[in-house]
Amino acid sequence: MNKNLLTRIRNFILLLTVQVFVFSRIHLFGYATACIYLIFILKQPRHTKTSELLIWGFLSGLIVDMFNNTPGVHAAAATAMCFARNPILAIFTHKGMADDFIPGVKNIKWGGYMVYSALCIAIFYTLLFMLELFTFSYPSILILCILSSTMLTMLFVAVIELFSSKGQRQ
Repeated sequence: MNKNLLTRIRNFILLLTVQVFVFSRIHLFGYATACIYLIFILKQPRHTKTSELLIWGFLSGLIVDMFNNTPGVHAAAATAMCFARNPILAIFTHKGMADDFIPGVKNIKWGGYMVYSALCIAIFYTLLFMLELFTFSYPSILILCILSSTMLTMLFVAVIELFSSKGQRQ
């Protein structure tokens, strides 16, 4: 088996395990929930085909749904995020970049990486909470949930990226 594939599978299992047993149990002020398993999708190589991303996204969302007893909302939201990921990533890359780079601060700098991550994560949470609440009766609660969860997840994305980029430099 390819070493790269084994690393991806390890990261997939690690992030999902931490998500299911730690982060899914934390709801900050009743509105914000961090979904760190999205980092796995954000950090896939640039050349990853959309169909492969859709499979990874659906599987990761389905696993989280099974453990959280939610009827497919994570699977749907993660799949939608995967569908939008490559076009969003294309905004922050230029034609001279290698096809096999992994998105991160090393390649697209902090500003670009954080905006790319924020857009993808905002798409995920918008769909997740729209499906979960299934009503527009309380738009302020919907917007509060989307923004607070996006910011909390972005905090963890930044921290993990900071530690992983420091580890790569050494």
